Amino acid sequence: MTVEEFLKNLLESQNLLPKQEAALEANKKEVTDFLRAEFGAAPVIKYAGSHAKGTAIRESYDLDIVCYFPSTDTRTLKEIRDDVSAHLNKRYLMQDKSSAERITNLKNASAPSGYHIDVVPGKFIEGSKDVFLHVAYGDKERMQTNLKTHIDQVANSGCVDVIRLAKLWNCRNNMDIKTFVLEIFVVRALTGSRNKSNPKAAFREVLGAMKDQFGMLQLVDPANKANIVSQLISPSHRVMVAKTAEEAWKKVSQSDNLANWKSVFREESSDSGLTFIPPSKSNPIHNPSGQWAW
Repeated sequence: MTVEEFLKNLLESQNLLPKQEAALEANKKEVTDFLRAEFGAAPVIKYAGSHAKGTAIRESYDLDIVCYFPSTDTRTLKEIRDDVSAHLNKRYLMQDKSSAERITNLKNASAPSGYHIDVVPGKFIEGSKDVFLHVAYGDKERMQTNLKTHIDQVANSGCVDVIRLAKLWNCRNNMDIKTFVLEIFVVRALTGSRNKSNPKAAFREVLGAMKDQFGMLQLVDPANKANIVSQLISPSHRVMVAKTAEEAWKKVSQSDNLANWKSVFREESSDSGLTFIPPSKSNPIHNPSGQWAW
C-alpha cells in the first residue's frame, strides 16, 4: 500500500454511514419540530458546523443547529437566548456554552462518544444576513458573525479532504483543537498552495505551518475581523499543538515510509485491516475556557 492509498482509505473510513446520516436527520427534525412548536415559523433553523461544510468525520462528530430570529424581534439577545434555553430545558438535559445551548441526552446507537447537539440562538441584523449572538462569557456580551460566510469559506476552499485528515489527527492525538479554529487554520495554511487536491502534500504543508505558526497563532473570523478566533486556544495549548505537529512533521515531511504515516494517525495493520491505537493517557488534553460555538 502506498501513502496515497493509505490516506484515501483513511478518508473513506471516516465517511458517515447511512444510518449515521439518517440519525442526524432524525435528530435535527426532532429538535426543529420542537422549536417550531414552541416558537412558530419565525426563526430560521438550519444545519451549521461540520455537517454543513462537508468536513464531518465518523470518529468524532456532533450536530450544530442555528435558531436565528428576525431583526424585528423586540427581545434583547439575552432574552432570546434565555427563552430558547428555557424551552429546551423542558424536554432535554442541557449544558450552557458560551454562545450555544447544548443538548446532551439526545443520543443514537451509531453516534460516537460525546455526541451532542448545539443549538445556537441568534438575531438577524436589519438589512443584512449577519446575525448577533449572545455571548455568556468573555469581554463582550454579543458577537456579530455570518453562518453562510463560515460555510462558504470552508466548503469552497478546496481543502475539505485535508481538513478531514487534520480533524482525524487532532481527534486521535487528543489535542482538542476547536473545530472552527482548525478549519480556518488549514484554509489559511493552504491559501495559494498547488497541493490542495493532493492529501499527502497538503497535510505535510499543514503540519509545517502548524509547527511554525500555531504557537503564535492569530486567526480572525472570516465573517467579522473583530472576532479573534485564536482566543479560543490558550497560549500553553497552542505551544502543545505546535510541538505535536512538529513531531508528526518530522516523521512524514521527507518520508513516504508507510509506517511513519500510520504512526502519525495512530494506526497499525491487523488481520482485519487498519486499527486505531488510542493515545496514552499521559498525552495532554486541554479544554480552553470560554469557547464559542460556530
